[in-house]
Amino acid sequence: MDSTTFKKMILPHYEEMYRVAYIILEDRHDAFDAVQEAVVKLWTKREELEGIQSAKGFCMTTIKRQCIDMTRTRYRRNEPLDIALENDEADDDIVKRIDQRDTLEKVAQLMDTLPAIQREALRLRAYSDCSVKEISELLGITTYNTRTLLSRARRQLKELYKHLIR
Repeated sequence: MDSTTFKKMILPHYEEMYRVAYIILEDRHDAFDAVQEAVVKLWTKREELEGIQSAKGFCMTTIKRQCIDMTRTRYRRNEPLDIALENDEADDDIVKRIDQRDTLEKVAQLMDTLPAIQREALRLRAYSDCSVKEISELLGITTYNTRTLLSRARRQLKELYKHLIR
């Protein structure tokens, strides 16, 4: 696929990709970065794009995944990684924070075992603080189905966690 065809196919969806990214990331600069990264990924996969049915759908899926990756990276970056350097805190407080970090890591690993749509909905809700309506729009499902999806994901995550800590 040449650059002219790519521009005609992808660039008409640029603004909508930005809107989706902004809804998820809630930051203009991060949303802009996400769209840029997504377009670069689409460009590198341009040969695969020739056979797709819906350029818009492919663009929206790409931007959602890019935002989730950025949210995950941001979440990991904000974790308290070097607790030992915090001299002011008591030892038991440090132990509590280490336990919390371990628990968060376990939950993140358990989330990876959920079905893709449940995992995506739960991450949008938990990490990006998206509303049920925003999630339903991003996933292309009704708000009722979104609530059901989130409920099932939480229930399954609780069960998985119970089995893990036994």
